[in-house]
Amino acid sequence: MKKAGILLLVFLLGTAGTALLLNSESTDNRSDFNDAVFPEVMVDMNDTLINRMYGYAQPMQADFTRDSVTPLDTSKKLTFKVNPYDSEVKSFSYEIRTSDGSKVLENKKIKNLVKEDQYLSVDVEIGSDLRMNQEYSMQIALELDEGTAYYYTRVVSRSQVHASDYAAFVKYFYEACLDKESADALGSYLEPQTTGAATNYSGININSSLSEISWGNLAPQLCQEGIPVIKEINETTASVVLEYQLTSQNEDEETELYDVKEFYRMKYQDTRIYLLDFQRSANQVFDGTLPVYEDDGIILGVRDKNVEYMMNDAATVIAFVQEGDLWSYSPGNEKVNQVFSFRKLKDGDFRDSRTQHDIKIVRVTDEGDIDFVLYGYMNRGSHEGYEGIAVYHYNRDKNVVEERAFIPVSESFEFLKKDLEKLSYVNEKNELFLILAKNLYRINIEENSSEILEKGIKNANFVSSDNNDHAAWLVSEGDEKGNIKEIDFDTCKTRLIAPQKGQRLRTVGFMNEDLIYGMLNKEDILTDEEGHKSVGIRILRIEDFEGNVKKEYRKDGLYITDISVGNTLIEFELSAKSGETSYVAQKKDTIMNNKKAAANTVKIELISASRTGVRVKLVFNTTKQTDSPLTMYAKVSSSDRKDIVLDTQIPQEIAYYVYGQGGLDGIYTDPAKAVLRADTLGGVVLNRTQQYVWERGNKKTKMQIDTEEIPEIVLQGTYDIKTLKKSLKKTGTVIDLSGCSLDSVLYEISAQRPVIAKTGADTSVVIVGYDEYNTWLYDPVKKETYPYGMNDSTDLFQKAGNVFITYIETVNY
Repeated sequence: MKKAGILLLVFLLGTAGTALLLNSESTDNRSDFNDAVFPEVMVDMNDTLINRMYGYAQPMQADFTRDSVTPLDTSKKLTFKVNPYDSEVKSFSYEIRTSDGSKVLENKKIKNLVKEDQYLSVDVEIGSDLRMNQEYSMQIALELDEGTAYYYTRVVSRSQVHASDYAAFVKYFYEACLDKESADALGSYLEPQTTGAATNYSGININSSLSEISWGNLAPQLCQEGIPVIKEINETTASVVLEYQLTSQNEDEETELYDVKEFYRMKYQDTRIYLLDFQRSANQVFDGTLPVYEDDGIILGVRDKNVEYMMNDAATVIAFVQEGDLWSYSPGNEKVNQVFSFRKLKDGDFRDSRTQHDIKIVRVTDEGDIDFVLYGYMNRGSHEGYEGIAVYHYNRDKNVVEERAFIPVSESFEFLKKDLEKLSYVNEKNELFLILAKNLYRINIEENSSEILEKGIKNANFVSSDNNDHAAWLVSEGDEKGNIKEIDFDTCKTRLIAPQKGQRLRTVGFMNEDLIYGMLNKEDILTDEEGHKSVGIRILRIEDFEGNVKKEYRKDGLYITDISVGNTLIEFELSAKSGETSYVAQKKDTIMNNKKAAANTVKIELISASRTGVRVKLVFNTTKQTDSPLTMYAKVSSSDRKDIVLDTQIPQEIAYYVYGQGGLDGIYTDPAKAVLRADTLGGVVLNRTQQYVWERGNKKTKMQIDTEEIPEIVLQGTYDIKTLKKSLKKTGTVIDLSGCSLDSVLYEISAQRPVIAKTGADTSVVIVGYDEYNTWLYDPVKKETYPYGMNDSTDLFQKAGNVFITYIETVNY
């Protein structure tokens, strides 16, 4: 008996030890997910590393890849540092292209790279004659054993931009924040505002307190150092992004990992740097082994509250995305699964933890299987370095992720994201539906084939339901032009909604799976004197796919404008016509979503703690069975399928790109709207050929344009857009900035572009100069130039409606 008792004790201890091991240790068994092999490339600017670049596996579209901006001084010399890691770099070559990628201006190959510590150093002197204040694309190619890796930055010649000073300041600021004593010196850079709200480390800014800026009670330690990346830079200001990683110890001395992204907008003046804007987001990397499980949900930690999640109909499994990783949690069967992640569990670096990708959850089955779409930059594995779209299926029983399809693209993540946020859906027939390059694609995953269902879809006219299984758009060409076409992606059935005679239709959005659209008459599309259109809807209708009307809304004598569709209600303004040119809001109204909440409803709740500040929690009804569920890591099974290649070249068209706060904010067809948006962000506007249309904070103190250099049609002061476009067709592109302020428009004068300004019903002037106190106006009738007070000019143009027309010259290389 004694022997049996000892054996039983050994067995129990062994079982307990095994259970403890399973719950506390997990191995990364994704042997087919190879380590990253592409080197990193950085710019060495006065011994400060900036503009870290990651390798692409294929050449990219130059005009849709703008990861960083590298300024050139008059010498046009640059020093690059290559971190090869374990790869052998055989050669370094580069080419300078026009930023639209249409013409190569220079290319060279360098074989002798100098080894300096862990880096390889390369000196480059650009010989091409580059225009000042014009961006060019620089493509770097590294020849490796594994093939060729491509790297991209924009280069721009600008004088006295103080790039190294800005980079050094960013490095000083973020390091000082990590030391309480050093942080005391940062107070003069901040503009703190007392709100009384709990500290939220995912939303720190220049108005936060010094304590919050210096990480409060979190006591973080630097894990991965940041390298400043210049996003915008001119003679007056610079915008820089910094990404790094921190760790923090919880109350049980367990390690938490945080991805941190900071944005700095700075101004150099009188040998000192002023901080104009600062934003920081810290996002916790979810770790299933930490104590994050509660009776009514799961704590995701420090992050923003816009969580990508989905629970199955049985309310037994919830899937969620955090910092580029996909997890699933089953409270009832005591398991949490890391379904997908590029991160290594240990000995990782920025190449595998980079989050220039996102995940869209398509479906979670009652068995716990998950279909999802991964899109963006592929950090490692068989598709390392590609920008692309991957379709995956996760089998929970096997704990394996299977790749179903991969589609490479040649635009950077921030452009791809704009398309994939519109639509990415996989039905149960294994058909993938995407919007890419203004085309609606249906991709047969099993057959590796694709077809275009609709061409030339305009973003403004395309809407999709929350889970993307329905979509609708306004047909823009052919026999069905003016009709709304709706599609059910599960059945691939479509239906048409045709307008009555004299009627027009507008897509608005979806409420649940029901289409919201508006009906109006032709005379309800109002056009002001500058050609800007505004639309008032007479009837708002909510209708299911079978054509059953769920709700119809109208108000006699008033028009529905400024519609916003949310998850629970539709908000809009009721407006009256102001003559024949515009609408004036009279009051607001809403339509509620009356659909009953499903049994698997998940809520997002904000909770707070002294050390971590505000945290995000997913709240649901399923009760957990244990405080320490088994953490499992799925294996990724590679596919031998061929890549699906689509024509994703963006068609040539007039477009204005707004960059602000460290990235692409939006794409506009109306330059005035683009400038207004960039002004609120402190950003810039570029056109399709990557010329600076407008920049915040880069206006010279005074400027005078020689009228002899101005085209005659401009000096005539006509603000008829069609006439100007016809006359300036070979000279440049007409830009209508009506609605912008005089202060914003004076940037165009600073860039030596004259501006036609309306002063009355049939009168105008041409703004040809300004100084601190006056504008300089050319009178088309008297053919004279005269000064006019700045305040008086502002008042004059405002009373005439702030109608401003300019043009940007065509660049001939």
